[in-house]
Amino acid sequence: MGLRILTVCLALIEDISEKEKFEQLYWQYKDLMFYCAYKRLHDIQLAEDAVNISFLHAAKNMSMVGEVTSARTKRLMVTIAERAAINLYHKAQREYNRTVGMEDVESMVYTSEESDRMIAETILELPLPYRQGLKYSQGYNNREIAAILDCSVAKVEKLLARGKKQLAKQLEEV
Repeated sequence: MGLRILTVCLALIEDISEKEKFEQLYWQYKDLMFYCAYKRLHDIQLAEDAVNISFLHAAKNMSMVGEVTSARTKRLMVTIAERAAINLYHKAQREYNRTVGMEDVESMVYTSEESDRMIAETILELPLPYRQGLKYSQGYNNREIAAILDCSVAKVEKLLARGKKQLAKQLEEV
């Protein structure tokens, strides 16, 4: 954690008294916030990112911050850091859990592995709505898929359930 984030945050604040208050806030809580973020993430870089995000959030919302040394402000800063850490953790998990994309499936048709080719062909044989739902399920939540496909979240949930069920059934036959 460096002074760069402090400089950026101070540039976001217009009022001089708020700048001084923010600088005190930074020096008072940066280590505690890092500790809380690291405790959740177990990764130094991600914990630093969480703290930086937290301070950016605090700089944009200085009206929420009371007296720098108060217990309320301490709880607020810890909460902001923990939530930033949780959000980064979930984002990292979504990336880690991302499965094979449709582009990969289409290229698998031409692989030498018989099992990969059969799976890819089975997926490509699914009806278009099911393929679309499964395609976008790789890294998007149901609300985002609904926006992409211009339909309701309930319809997306049904498409995904039916698509997965039909895919499992067809793979059993193969």
